[in-house]
Amino acid sequence: MKTPKVIKGEKIIKVLTKNGYEIKSKKGSHLSLSNGKVHITVVLLLTTIGIFNKISRITGIPKEEFY
Repeated sequence: MKTPKVIKGEKIIKVLTKNGYEIKSKKGSHLSLSNGKVHITVVLLLTTIGIFNKISRITGIPKEEFY
C-alpha cells in the first residue's frame, strides 16, 4: 500500500487512544496525548508524512495500523 502524503489527525488520535494513550490537553487545533512515558502532540486537521513517521517511530506502533 502506498503511503499517503497527509493523514488526518483524528485517525492518529483514534489509534493512539486504542493503544493506551490518554488525552491530556487541547489547545486550538493541537491535542496532547500521553501514556505516562511518552508525550505526543497531534494536529487535529492534517499531519504530514514526516511527523506521522516520527509518531510511529516514537510510539512503536506499526505504520500499517494507522491506515
